[in-house]
Amino acid sequence: MQQRPSFESLFRLSPNAYVLLDRDLVILDANAAYLALTGRRLEEIQGQRLHEAFAADPLSPETTRVQELLDSFARVLSRKAIDTLPVIRYSIARHTSLGSVYEDRYWSVTHTPILDEQGEVVAILQHTSDITELQAMKDSLKQAAGHQPVQQLEQGVMSRARLLQSEGEQLRRLFAQAPGFVCFLRGPNHVYELINDAYREVTGHRQLLGKTVREGLPEVVDQGLIDLLDEVYRTGQSYIGKRVSLFLKRQADREPEETILDFVLQPIIENEGNVTGIFVQGQDVTEQQRNESELQRYREHLEELVRERTLALEQSEAERQVAEQALQQAQRLEAVGKLTGGIAHDFNNMLQIIGGNLQLLRRSLGGDETAARRLDSAVSGVEKGARLASQLLAFASRQPLLPRQVHLPQLLEQMHELLNGALGSAVQLELEVLGQPWPVFVDVGNLQSVVLNLAANARDAMSGSGRVVLRLENRLVAADAPSGQGGDYVLLSVIDEGSGMSEDVRARAFEPFFTTKQASNASGLGLSMVYGFVKQSGGFVSLESGERGGTAVRVHLPRHIDEQACAADREFSAEPAPASAGAPSSSGAVAPEADGGALKILFVEDDPTLRMLTGEVMMELGHDVVASETAEEALEALAREPFDVLLTDVGLAGMSGIDLAREAVTRHPRLSVVIASGYAVNASDVGVERLRTMLKPYDIHQVRELLDGIRAEREALRG
Repeated sequence: MQQRPSFESLFRLSPNAYVLLDRDLVILDANAAYLALTGRRLEEIQGQRLHEAFAADPLSPETTRVQELLDSFARVLSRKAIDTLPVIRYSIARHTSLGSVYEDRYWSVTHTPILDEQGEVVAILQHTSDITELQAMKDSLKQAAGHQPVQQLEQGVMSRARLLQSEGEQLRRLFAQAPGFVCFLRGPNHVYELINDAYREVTGHRQLLGKTVREGLPEVVDQGLIDLLDEVYRTGQSYIGKRVSLFLKRQADREPEETILDFVLQPIIENEGNVTGIFVQGQDVTEQQRNESELQRYREHLEELVRERTLALEQSEAERQVAEQALQQAQRLEAVGKLTGGIAHDFNNMLQIIGGNLQLLRRSLGGDETAARRLDSAVSGVEKGARLASQLLAFASRQPLLPRQVHLPQLLEQMHELLNGALGSAVQLELEVLGQPWPVFVDVGNLQSVVLNLAANARDAMSGSGRVVLRLENRLVAADAPSGQGGDYVLLSVIDEGSGMSEDVRARAFEPFFTTKQASNASGLGLSMVYGFVKQSGGFVSLESGERGGTAVRVHLPRHIDEQACAADREFSAEPAPASAGAPSSSGAVAPEADGGALKILFVEDDPTLRMLTGEVMMELGHDVVASETAEEALEALAREPFDVLLTDVGLAGMSGIDLAREAVTRHPRLSVVIASGYAVNASDVGVERLRTMLKPYDIHQVRELLDGIRAEREALRG
């Protein structure tokens, strides 16, 4: 079994900056990363109090927030808990041939107490990150807002971004989650260096990294795009393209299809004034353009009809009003949704790191009940964060409708915490379930969005306070009902105590862009989106007067009768699923594991902290672990030596974890494969029959259960 590294070695070799202090804030030790960050040698600062080793600038003491730092230490000592300073302005001296020169710097600092067996603070571990460049970028954007053109703002952002390339994978994640499509082209040949998923979607999911635009998109060579890129690179002037038509081969087996794009080509200019690359940012507006064109033709047609009818009826006022209403109705049909937003941080990875460290910490607590209670509280917070992350991921679904069997009482109960947080403490939320509602067959993420949307509308109708009732019941709708949709339905009613709707408002409530929230930035698309989703799911929506004078929104979802059609589809659960057990292998004997039943595991994770943490957990469980940062490195390791288990994250730089799993099983059929992800991964979609999945954040017990299951399976096959 591979020897576990000591905590001292982890402290020394960590890429993160750490300094260890005693209770009097005297510097005991510091790692190489901290010394490099501060420009000091250990002999210079060891034995000194922290705020004396890094004294304030005597000529400009306001640039050094010493008291703010001391207050944080005081809180750690009094509370015996972690204290964080997200941003602190603290100047430090740089030693030069001309003497000490103070630099105005910004830091993000975390102070962690180290407790003895009696629970008393014996030392403080400070984790320091230099965020000066991030702060400068934030300040520059604030100053530029409302004064500079968009192109100049984008140029400023990109210039700052190039200075922050040391942030590495975090910047890549932010880049991947940017709204719209983005890519970075390096050099005069326009070589793809970075692209996000939206860009891959536009270009047909081709392998573009490392290729020139001419190589990666050969169909655009004669369409003028490369000429535009050459001109931007040569002149250093940005280019804004509106409604640009390009024929792109978005599917390998089909001819290029017309794609309408809005984009900006922004040159990347170094400090010397040289252009080194081009940043491309834009939106695919093909559907929007088609809808606008169709609507324009329809509008022009309606206008012609209005003119003809007006002339035929001798400018009849009544007929003119009818024509105007028809035209206005057609204009209100222009509902164009845009994909906006994105995840700013990898929340599940953060929870994984926190939860994993808490699990490891628990193993070293001994009998300290106070520390155990505090640890339980922290673990509870991680669990709540995991549930919230799961619900938010479902709520923000960007996929086409993926219907599955859903029991609405269970779904609403699991959303209760999320709804309470969204509505605020002044709103009383009540859930009423009448009888035993039938199951329905709908897209879970979109249904959650409907519930949140209607609940928020109910809160707004009551000016932020009052009672909102969510009621579930079965309803038989007659064939001759006004809806024209007879049958068995599950009725979800959202009832508020607001002022209600007038008949005119009720008649127009589902029209796109219609809103009564004149004082807000409401788009008027909320109820329209609810109407469209419910209709697409085979149901219908109606508006009625509420029980206490407010409004009741009635959502009718058809009863799901064909149970056999969804027998293979698991029912919805908002709780994070444990590591799933894959089907036993039928491919024959499995290579024997190491002595003592230990598994030889190849662990692939691009986050260094999470890679170190999870690897340490698996080694503590008695397994032999080899860690790898990329899929390419993992394939090389598999070629060098045999492994029992491949555990890989989904999101990796370069080849994805899913692609790695496919390739690894192809080369090594007896290999047990586990994919870790914040999203549910379907084995049939991956194409790996014996695939196991482990949803983030997972704890040490789930890891042990998963590996024990794999070991038992392999031992059974050996026997």
